[in-house]
Amino acid sequence: MDKLDLYAVLSVTKDATSEEIKKNYRKLAKEFHPDKNPGSDEKFKEISFAYEVLSDPEKRRIYDRYGIKGLQEGAEGHSDASDFFAQWFPFGGQANAERSRRDGRILVKLELTLEEIYVGKQQKQVQYKRQKLCEKCNGDGGPKEARQECESCGGAGHTAAFTFMGLSAFDAVCPTCDGRGFTIKEKQRCKQCTGSGFVDEAMKRNVDIEAGVPHMLKLPFANEGHQQRSGDFGDLYVVIVQAEHTLFQRRHANLYMRDLEINITEALCGYTHCFKHLDGRNVCMTTQPGEVLRHNHIKMMRNAGMPVFQKPSDHGDLYVQFKVQMPPNDFATQPQLALLEDLLPARERVVVPPGAEEVSMTDYKPQARQARSETDDDDDYHGQSPHFESVQCQTT
Repeated sequence: MDKLDLYAVLSVTKDATSEEIKKNYRKLAKEFHPDKNPGSDEKFKEISFAYEVLSDPEKRRIYDRYGIKGLQEGAEGHSDASDFFAQWFPFGGQANAERSRRDGRILVKLELTLEEIYVGKQQKQVQYKRQKLCEKCNGDGGPKEARQECESCGGAGHTAAFTFMGLSAFDAVCPTCDGRGFTIKEKQRCKQCTGSGFVDEAMKRNVDIEAGVPHMLKLPFANEGHQQRSGDFGDLYVVIVQAEHTLFQRRHANLYMRDLEINITEALCGYTHCFKHLDGRNVCMTTQPGEVLRHNHIKMMRNAGMPVFQKPSDHGDLYVQFKVQMPPNDFATQPQLALLEDLLPARERVVVPPGAEEVSMTDYKPQARQARSETDDDDDYHGQSPHFESVQCQTT
């Protein structure tokens, strides 16, 4: 993960403008969205993470100077950058796993559907393994006479490490002896823990789910993590991860329904659409005849969104975006078209100048991706509301 090139992920150069970054992100997000491209969850997460960093001037500056490690560890005092990185990749990385084991902390992912988050008032169980001191050798790894000085740290229990491309040094726990300063001779190692002093223990924990619980919320459980050499137990953190939904997208307490396709008749003469909400009830939305729905038109249903976390009686709003589909060629006869023209607003009357050259047009059929610039996007031609422009799908 440390070697991930965020500019390469978005297929832009390091001097790309914010507009270029935005366009490429939207193009790639559509291509690799899990709904359209099953199995691309990790790629989609990388794309979204890259955009979150490069679209933020401060995070982009930290990344340009220190790389991914700067975001992980909070370069230049920006501790919130470390928290930001952990929100995207809280479960991966050898360094994170090693650090968590030493401070006793355990992160466990609990994936919930949007329906489960909406309803709340239920209990889920997570299962995980933690390390505890071996009872057979009391955590020593073997008898005292089998101890030998650690060759990596010379018995000190710590070694020098460096941050941010070697800018500064600090003492780190020796990974060979785990800070003990000694190792156990191979032939005399405790068979139960193989000399480490720790064994695995299977654990279970019930988690109460509140309605509207946020994506990536960490729920702490004291003393349920790894046991440390001191005998103390670290903490368990259950991280709520919201699964992708086929119909809704969520941003905080608001819900979004994109690209609801309607035809020209529905757009002009009234429209009714029924859908099943997240709590299972049927909801029907209706427009009146004569109320025009334009392409990319957005309607809002007040209080039809998600319950507000810790205020379940309050709800966010539901936004719906319409996509108007035009009819095919020759959909009506000439008399029908004449009648339709009488009903619709008058078209512009053009007087053809004498001697003007009259030309005919044919349909343009693009070849694969050569239809437009690599950074072009449908929304650039049709416009898009800020409500939807700022919404991103949440990932694991």
